[in-house]
Amino acid sequence: MGYSVNFSVLGKSFVMPGAVCEKIKMFSDAQLKTAVWIFSHMGENIEPAVIAKKIGKPESAVDEALMYLASLDILVPDRETAVPSQKDEPAPTAQKKLAELPDIAPSYEQIVKRCKESPEIEAFLNDLQPILGKTVGYDGQSVFLMMHDSYGLPFEVIYMLVSYCVSIGKSSYKYMGKMARSWGEKEIDTIEKADEIISRLNLLSKSWAQFTRLTGIQTPKPTSSQQAFLYKWVNDYKFSMEMIYGAYEYMADNCARISFKYMDAVLTDWYSKGIKNPEDIKKNKNQQGTEPKPSEKNDGKKRSYDMDEFERRANRLPVYKPNKGGAT
Repeated sequence: MGYSVNFSVLGKSFVMPGAVCEKIKMFSDAQLKTAVWIFSHMGENIEPAVIAKKIGKPESAVDEALMYLASLDILVPDRETAVPSQKDEPAPTAQKKLAELPDIAPSYEQIVKRCKESPEIEAFLNDLQPILGKTVGYDGQSVFLMMHDSYGLPFEVIYMLVSYCVSIGKSSYKYMGKMARSWGEKEIDTIEKADEIISRLNLLSKSWAQFTRLTGIQTPKPTSSQQAFLYKWVNDYKFSMEMIYGAYEYMADNCARISFKYMDAVLTDWYSKGIKNPEDIKKNKNQQGTEPKPSEKNDGKKRSYDMDEFERRANRLPVYKPNKGGAT
């Protein structure tokens, strides 16, 4: 038996974004019903409690569905609910671009002459030798002078850059030259700025190591967007890795692949509600009167946020494998 559309019902039709249709296989029942309700009630406020009642799902499930839709850029958080930055920073400006170090380096004679004319240069090159653990020959001297001449980095900033690179086992002149170029583009031209960026890099390195240990993610270094998310969660929101892993669990339960955008939506929601630890999460759930998830009903156990339990459960979570587009 064939079918045809009853055009008399089109007066009650509504528009559904293509992004929903394209990813419909990835949607859970609550996510799809939430999306359908939202786009069939355009112009009405998006209130989780109302939607939950209309579609017959717990409010917590609707909250998670809204976060998932936001992670796909189908929904945009209201400006008034967005969490302000901890720092009053000016609007970002276009970052200047610098070329790689010149192919034509200063000659040995030119370096010797500059050292004689400037005791500061000679002292700087000598001070680098104990840090590098070797004599700085002509190749190294020319690279460090070009960092100063081409990128505008003061000698004391280059000294801090070299010290940092040695501390992470990246002491090749090529690597240090690339970092100097990046610092020059970001105008890291004072000791204070250098100290700030080194502190940021150390915090990210430590946090990423903890995060990958818990989740099983195997990429040794986060992407630039992942770095930005992670730094915000740890530095601005002051969340512990325990809480960040909790957001990872929410994401793993609701997304087909790893999504830092979804985790950010979860953590931003917790931050805006003043939720700072796992106990606060439980209190928030109890206040909503939500039902436990099916997985919690089946095993009869309450979800634990103990760090040891996290590590045991991490082995059962999906392991992220890089794709061409990278994680969001």
